[in-house]
Amino acid sequence: MKHGTCRGTARGGYRAIVVALAALLTLCASCPSLAESRDTVRIAGSAWVGDAPTWVADRQGLFNRGRPDDAPVIEVDLHGSGLEALMHLLAGEAQFALSATTPTAMALVGAFDDSGPGSSALVVLGSVALSNQSHYVIAPSRNGIDSPRDLAGRRVGVMFGTSSHYGWSRFGRFHGLEAAGIELIDTPVAEMAEALQRGDLDAAVIWQPWDLALREALDGAVTILPMRMLYTVNWLLLSTREFVAEQPAVVERVLRGYIDAIDMIDAEPESTLALHAEATGRDGADLVTSAANMLWRLGMNWSVLVNLGTQFEWLATWPQFDALTIPEPGQYLDGAPLREVAPGRVTLPDYLLTSGHRETRP
Repeated sequence: MKHGTCRGTARGGYRAIVVALAALLTLCASCPSLAESRDTVRIAGSAWVGDAPTWVADRQGLFNRGRPDDAPVIEVDLHGSGLEALMHLLAGEAQFALSATTPTAMALVGAFDDSGPGSSALVVLGSVALSNQSHYVIAPSRNGIDSPRDLAGRRVGVMFGTSSHYGWSRFGRFHGLEAAGIELIDTPVAEMAEALQRGDLDAAVIWQPWDLALREALDGAVTILPMRMLYTVNWLLLSTREFVAEQPAVVERVLRGYIDAIDMIDAEPESTLALHAEATGRDGADLVTSAANMLWRLGMNWSVLVNLGTQFEWLATWPQFDALTIPEPGQYLDGAPLREVAPGRVTLPDYLLTSGHRETRP
């Protein structure tokens, strides 16, 4: 299903966030240069289980281990989604963010600030997590939706610009739903449960851990249509070209913190995931169950390159990007910092990374 067949509500998450971004960018127009002294460096994270290493590293002090007295303290902020976290990075309110490939690709082609492909200030420093079992289509049982074909002619809530939006496109194509008269309604993920309860939506595309709250709100009387194996989500660590160039020691601390946090999760999953639950207000037992679907590893690999390229191709089908020349994803992949910390974790050749696209650097 092409984006042009979707109809969104005025309160939809994508448009609302774009408006909010414009306000944030205006507020940050007078922000000091990154070259100036900074007391605190912020990482924008979320409650998704893929972000567990962020919270483990934060709670265990891994991002600040070995910090010189005159170096900035690294802190983590909680946001509702990777898209929201990314917006705070774009607005200068954070120096790192964790986000899925879909909003990352949108930012890189200028969807949020009209900068255009190739001019983005952002770079990808690596993938923190990988999952192909984290997204679902959920419907109240009373709606009589027992299989994908029952979605024909229905209203489906999707938060535009998120990984679930792209996941729906794969789900719809696989099940032949492009011409099924489905109305996609742009809905913030935090509002989906109420919209389903009110009957404003017939089904919703959602991801962990929001699915748990939705099931609870609907008393467990739901039909779940998994996107298992149809869509693989990379959870990406992002920063800006300027910050990476000016603060290499901070970038190194962040990367080492992620590597050590993932080692801790691998060794003691229950106790370390409890730190994620404590930080985000989630149920520890539910997180352990969700974690079975996650592969945590900090790396710059082929899945990052291919998934980002696939997202660019999908965006080129949107009417607003009909003139988009699909960019080479490698120009946004900066593997140099990770190679300094752990060379074996960068498995892409140099010509497919930013070092092979030096003309894109400021």
